[in-house]
Amino acid sequence: MRKNLSLMVLLLSLVFLWGCELALIGAGAGIGVAANRYIEGSVSRDYPLAYNKAWETANTAISNLALTISSSVNEGVKGTIEAVRKDGTPVAISIKDRGQGVSSISVRVGNFGSRSDAQRIHEEIYAVAGLK
Repeated sequence: MRKNLSLMVLLLSLVFLWGCELALIGAGAGIGVAANRYIEGSVSRDYPLAYNKAWETANTAISNLALTISSSVNEGVKGTIEAVRKDGTPVAISIKDRGQGVSSISVRVGNFGSRSDAQRIHEEIYAVAGLK
């Protein structure tokens, strides 16, 4: 009897551990999908602009699109601008100096990112920079 009870406890333990493992794998996959979605939500492009010109251009584009700036940090070689659209959607713009007159501008609209909205902001940056 004691031997059967030990065997049953062992088997039940394996079943419960197996279930936890599957739950952890499922949770990990969910986190991976969310992280991938978050990364995909940013749209980055390189511009043939020196950093200071890229910073000015991004701020002008934000103004043209009637976004409200909530935070702006310019460190001279990199910077971030956080803004809000009229509907309350957050917008984050990161600018980095890549050297030799090239700057990288990354745009995220919303918490997980809307590629089409980010591309619209890039179009405005292109227009303000006179690249179109």
